[in-house]
Amino acid sequence: ILCNNASEADSATLEVRETLVSFMENYKTAYCLERIDYIEKIFSDDAVIIRGMLLDAPARNDYAEKHITLSNKGKQIIHYNRDNKQEYLKYLKESFARKEFINIRFTEADVQTLVKAADKELYGIQLRQEYYSSNYSDKGYLFLMIDFTDKEAPLIMVRTWQPNEEDMDKLYHGGYFFK
Repeated sequence: ILCNNASEADSATLEVRETLVSFMENYKTAYCLERIDYIEKIFSDDAVIIRGMLLDAPARNDYAEKHITLSNKGKQIIHYNRDNKQEYLKYLKESFARKEFINIRFTEADVQTLVKAADKELYGIQLRQEYYSSNYSDKGYLFLMIDFTDKEAPLIMVRTWQPNEEDMDKLYHGGYFFK
């Protein structure tokens, strides 16, 4: 993972960045090894989870009316779901069962300090993600809002995914979920 903007005033400290890199390596490994038990522990019980998926354009034009489709880029449709933690875990279990392998690669990261006080440490991290599996692949941007108040048990409060085609100024960031 490459961390950008290391000199900005709003950037996280080097120690926080190293902790985030370690956390993200464990996150990535958990998905590759299909470790539902670990994934369940790192998501807050009231997490906001927005997952996206690239679909081929359907033959019928009524698809957009029946599904949550926010964008149509070329011949692929970008389909978004908003899940709670239990819905997301159920989706992951079903998804893992259909896959022979999963490989995730993060090529860059931008860290934003949202809150750093005696009783709360909250960070946003924007990652460029390349996702490959035996039956699906995409490239896009993953945003996580992580509560690091308990360093031994950080919790993901928000997880979003958007496709690579989105303009950088339209990507989710901490300001969408925390002010």
